[in-house]
Amino acid sequence: MNLAADPHRRRCYRLLLTWLWVTLLVLGVEAIAGWATRSLLLFAEALHTFIDAFSTILSLVAVASAQRPLGREVWGHGRAEVAGTLAVVSLWGFTGLSLIFAALRQATNAVTGSPEPPAVAIARPMVFLMGGLIALSLAIAAYAYYRVQNFGSLALMLHTQHVLGDAWLSGVTLVGLIAIGQQQTWVDPGLAVLLTLFSIRSLWQVLGDQLPTLLRPMAIAPEAIAHIVMQVEGVTRCVRIRSRGLVGRQVWIELHLIIHPEFLGVTHIVGERVEAALRLQYGPLRAQIWVEESPPHPAAYLNYPEAQWIEPENAPDSRLEGR
Repeated sequence: MNLAADPHRRRCYRLLLTWLWVTLLVLGVEAIAGWATRSLLLFAEALHTFIDAFSTILSLVAVASAQRPLGREVWGHGRAEVAGTLAVVSLWGFTGLSLIFAALRQATNAVTGSPEPPAVAIARPMVFLMGGLIALSLAIAAYAYYRVQNFGSLALMLHTQHVLGDAWLSGVTLVGLIAIGQQQTWVDPGLAVLLTLFSIRSLWQVLGDQLPTLLRPMAIAPEAIAHIVMQVEGVTRCVRIRSRGLVGRQVWIELHLIIHPEFLGVTHIVGERVEAALRLQYGPLRAQIWVEESPPHPAAYLNYPEAQWIEPENAPDSRLEGR
């Protein structure tokens, strides 16, 4: 991760990190308050805040990754991200089902006249505390929405849209707490079920927008990439091709070129032509091209659009400056 070289990326990362700590603070307070007051509504709101924290972490991963250029993040994920996503979904599913079953049990006890646990008691200071925390979270979201154009981060934009789009759920929670404070105890299980069901939609939106692929699927067939690259003059072979992302939105491509020895002095030009040919065919993309001589040995590494040339050890000093 190289945040120091990009001030916009660094500021975006700091904003998301601050946002994450505030979200975790809100999550902790909601969970403790729900346990202390036995309020299913507060637990459901904590579950919704948990999804916001997960969305923030995904955005942090995208911003901190050097392979995801700011504003053109390529959504490809490895084993750690897959395992984390499965753990989050499993934890959310267990907690959400537990909340729904608890709410249904309370409703059944009320209908059948069975003994019920002590009624939920929400004091006025609790309402003020939750209102302040919700206002703090929305203030950060509003600031991020105001700065998202300056930062130019797709990850921050998606996360901000998610939080602001679900802001009404926090408003429903606050109104529900006020109603519970007025001895409307039926509101607690009813709104808990409602928030849990809407949290399903919220989680699905996060997975659909910020995590469209859990693995690293092929964005483009290697044979198609090789066919285009082999048409560039000087290229004799194209091997070890990898691609991920969404064609037409942003694609990340890595490949190894074996070029004719006569073109070793102009490998940067060959790399530029290869990238131009791929971009012409597939639209926005980021290419990482390794150039090798035959017999193969590492000779150069082109990283577009920054285009940094890395020579092997003990090789003559030669660098291709950014365009």
